[in-house]
Amino acid sequence: MNIEFFREFIVLADCSNYLEAADRLFIGQSTLSKHIMSMEKELGVPLFERTSRKVALSKYGRLMLPYANTIVQTQYSYSSALQNELESERGRVTVGTIAATAKYGITAVIADFKRKYPSSSVQMFEGDPDDLASQLRERKCDVIFAHLPERNLLGMSFKKIHYLDDSLVCILPRKHPLSGQKELPLEQLRDETFIALAENTTVHQLILDCCYRVGFSPKIAFLCHRVDSVLDLVTKGMGIAILTEYMTNRPEDGNFPENAPFAIARLLPHTSVSVDLCYRKDDDLSPMAKHFVDLVRSTVSADTTD
Repeated sequence: MNIEFFREFIVLADCSNYLEAADRLFIGQSTLSKHIMSMEKELGVPLFERTSRKVALSKYGRLMLPYANTIVQTQYSYSSALQNELESERGRVTVGTIAATAKYGITAVIADFKRKYPSSSVQMFEGDPDDLASQLRERKCDVIFAHLPERNLLGMSFKKIHYLDDSLVCILPRKHPLSGQKELPLEQLRDETFIALAENTTVHQLILDCCYRVGFSPKIAFLCHRVDSVLDLVTKGMGIAILTEYMTNRPEDGNFPENAPFAIARLLPHTSVSVDLCYRKDDDLSPMAKHFVDLVRSTVSADTTD
């Protein structure tokens, strides 16, 4: 039975007059009459007792009324929920990330999300940890991917999904005397010239902390905002660099580049760097942002299972 007929039945029961009910429903009186008669024919009972001027609910109509209200309300609730879901799937998610996004597989996650929710819009920007934390704190973005020390999130209620573990490695020119080493103790680098990422990056702070712990302050000759610039300067023999392992990998397969114009050695002592998806827990995420968080969570779970 057409759900719209139930709506018309409810209005007619309230008005007790075909003309008034038809006006309220913006349909013709004859159309309303045909719809009610169709309901009565299908049910096999009269829903109204008719007089020359008014109609009144029959005992069958009174029995039907609460069920008709439930049917109409259920249809309205479902339609509203469906519309909200469709609107959420057309929503926008703002994602803040650390540098070397492709090498961390973050662009692949965003591509998967866009394929799953083609009507969505993803706004992505790269930033340093302090900037990312500030953007998250000020609600200028929904989520961030970052190797973010707890100090950056002080005073903010947040949740984290562990995305991956990275580690520090040393990058050296091919002709450097230590370029054949697979592992390098950090203290062996005390007299080297360093090329580093900008001072407000987590990696820069990690380098300082690690060097201080083994008793020296690194001599930094160049500060760069991009990983590619650091690697290019190393290739040109301007110094050595300490980066995370993922930053030196190829985006396609996550392996060290073959025949790279620089050498890579694992740093001792081993220093792990956690990359997490962070988002505020005191704030209701938009439906689309929740979809993004769920996708990252399922991606990480699948990787763990494999």
